Amino acid sequence: MLRKNRSFTKMFIAYGLSAFGDYLDFMAVAILLGFVWKADAMTIALLPISFAAPGILFSQLAGIVADRWNKRNLMVAADLLRAGLTVMMIFAPNAEGLLGLIALRSTARVFHYPAQQAMTRSVVAPDQLLQAASLNGAVFQLSKVLGPLLGASVAIAISPSGCMTINAACFVLSAILLLRIPAKEGYPAAAEEAAESLSVRSAWREGWRILFGSRVLLVSFVFCLIGLAGTQLIDAQITVLLREIAPHRPELLGWIVTAVGAGGLASVSWLHRFKQLSAFGWLLGGGVALIGFMFMAAGLFHKDTALWIILPVSFIGGIGTGFISTGLNYMMQKETPPEAIGRVSGIYDSMSSVVFIVSPLTGGVLIGLWGAPFTFLSVGIGVGSVGLIGVVLQRWLWRTAKSSEKKPSLMA
Repeated sequence: MLRKNRSFTKMFIAYGLSAFGDYLDFMAVAILLGFVWKADAMTIALLPISFAAPGILFSQLAGIVADRWNKRNLMVAADLLRAGLTVMMIFAPNAEGLLGLIALRSTARVFHYPAQQAMTRSVVAPDQLLQAASLNGAVFQLSKVLGPLLGASVAIAISPSGCMTINAACFVLSAILLLRIPAKEGYPAAAEEAAESLSVRSAWREGWRILFGSRVLLVSFVFCLIGLAGTQLIDAQITVLLREIAPHRPELLGWIVTAVGAGGLASVSWLHRFKQLSAFGWLLGGGVALIGFMFMAAGLFHKDTALWIILPVSFIGGIGTGFISTGLNYMMQKETPPEAIGRVSGIYDSMSSVVFIVSPLTGGVLIGLWGAPFTFLSVGIGVGSVGLIGVVLQRWLWRTAKSSEKKPSLMA
């Protein structure tokens, strides 16, 4: 049982602390820029870029480092560095300095992610990888729901710097927990040590070769990135849609965000029942289809749409996000050679960082041209169609084993 795995338990709690702190902190920064300093629109537009740009620039290098260095020590260093930079953010003199510190802190996060993925594979037994992925997914979904709500409350009741202080403390506690894991469990395995003779360029090319050499990984990456692009579109533009269709119901935003998070939590909790996944098309293709359904339905909302319709639709879309996030983490752990998990996860992190920047900008352009309702409807149809293609053609796309082709079971 995973709860008897002390190393994973400490990693799990440490991940929960840092994930919760990140979402708590994001709300503090947004309130500080928008309401305290009253920054202009261009400065506020640089905020998501400050969070995402380091992933584009450094994620693949971070993956190489994670495959070569002691993973525990790398995570500890990243947490302590993030704690120090968060404290510095409290004393930032202006918006430009704050954004610069956010970019530096995001760079440290970039090195933490592939190290965590690689070390999870080394401390968790193969038949427990799905349970580990679903537990991490549950914490992520809870953080995504509770973090912003508590962050906004603390920032308003105390101050934005109060949120940053809590976040810094979360990073320090995370580092302390990780230090309690034996250092030997973070050392590279024999295969990883053999790969250290490769140059950085050769190691980088090897990571891409592994990705393109695995049909399961490559197709899964494509579907997860499509789902992520859709999620980022609605995250960034849902306020615009609600402003058009329900200008006198601002409370809908909070309800929708909570319903999406609840759906994600429900889906990862359900997946925790299984030991293995085999029907990848149902999981990832179905997840993308559910997100597309949420978009399409949102495009049909109007000022008289009842809450009992809006919330189930949002919940269903949240189920899709949970399927995608848990399914991807599980497949990266299962399908990637242990000595290359850092590099492959770094590649995905860099590609997802591009989506974090491009998708909201694209959504803004489309809404400017078509209006919010028609954009949501059109994008929903497009994303949902891609998901249905994944479900219908899953045997060809993922080349599922014959034993799993007999029925669309999630268990092998």
